[in-house]
Amino acid sequence: MTTPGLRKIVLLHGHPDPDRAHLGYALADGYEQGARLAGHDVHRVDIADLEFGFLRSKREWEGELPSAEILALRERVAASDHLAIFFPLWLGTMPAYCKAFWEQLLRTGAPQNGAASAPSILRGKSARLVVTMGMPTLFFRWYFGGDGVRSFERGVLKGMGVAPVRTTLLGSVDRRDAATVQGWVAAMNEWGRRCN
Repeated sequence: MTTPGLRKIVLLHGHPDPDRAHLGYALADGYEQGARLAGHDVHRVDIADLEFGFLRSKREWEGELPSAEILALRERVAASDHLAIFFPLWLGTMPAYCKAFWEQLLRTGAPQNGAASAPSILRGKSARLVVTMGMPTLFFRWYFGGDGVRSFERGVLKGMGVAPVRTTLLGSVDRRDAATVQGWVAAMNEWGRRCN
């Protein structure tokens, strides 16, 4: 049981490259550190460290179970209060490996022993979504309508019962100076501390 005011957080970092030099790792680190210092229970998953395949048929989606590692993570997500989700924007949406992770996590095939079934594992949670991109965020919102992020936010998170969903877009990341990046990491740290 979680102490009043403290929450169970699952932090999902969706960059498929395990190179920790990517900005997303620093942002996720900042969030995780703030949450842990505040006493929240944090379980972090870097999808680059996981091995899983791409789903290729309805039969796989409905009838086959994901790996034991994904099933264990499904239980953690089901027991959590809050999700902190980080990923880079690639071709206007999340990277394919990140989407494949969500497909594995939320596929309808489930154990028959009463374990948590997807997609009900998301219901009743709050979420912080942080998306980094090379283009300016204004251009992403104006030209693309923010569709690649909004479809995940609305169609997956909100559509499966997550509320509220707080979304942060960080643009032109390759052209930011160190002070700006440090400011972003500090903001993540504060959001992690407040579990927001």
